[in-house]
Amino acid sequence: MRGDMDALTQRFAQSLGVLAQEFGPHLLNRLHTGLTAGQFFTMQMIRREGRLKVSQLAERLEVTPSAITVMIDRLEHHGYVSRVRDEEDRRVVVIELTEAGRAKLAEVERAWFEMMRQMVSRIEPGAFKQCVSALETMVAAAKQLRMESYGEETPRQEV
Repeated sequence: MRGDMDALTQRFAQSLGVLAQEFGPHLLNRLHTGLTAGQFFTMQMIRREGRLKVSQLAERLEVTPSAITVMIDRLEHHGYVSRVRDEEDRRVVVIELTEAGRAKLAEVERAWFEMMRQMVSRIEPGAFKQCVSALETMVAAAKQLRMESYGEETPRQEV
């Protein structure tokens, strides 16, 4: 029985790897979005969390503050984010999405969703429903494992 589970786990890992290659960060390049994966994820984080300090962004994205600063510089250059003074403490600078950033994020998400829709349209609806259910179960198990292993209570990106 353990051998069967190990074999299924291996097949799952391989399939997940291939899926990540097909629909992973480089998909943004194939869609000619003009954004890197890091920029896209940063913009999504800002939209989800609201105004954030550079240090908060770095912590949430698990990168160094210097890496985020470079990315924010590029996003600001394109007009997708802006640095603004915090209203409560003028010494603090926060990052927020601009209208152009919101529009760009929506454009990229529409293109990504359309590619995903085209892929799943090739799957029988019942099989696709089972796949989604299984993935949701795995997400719950991964969150539980993370909390047990690391004592983290703050949720990561929600599905």
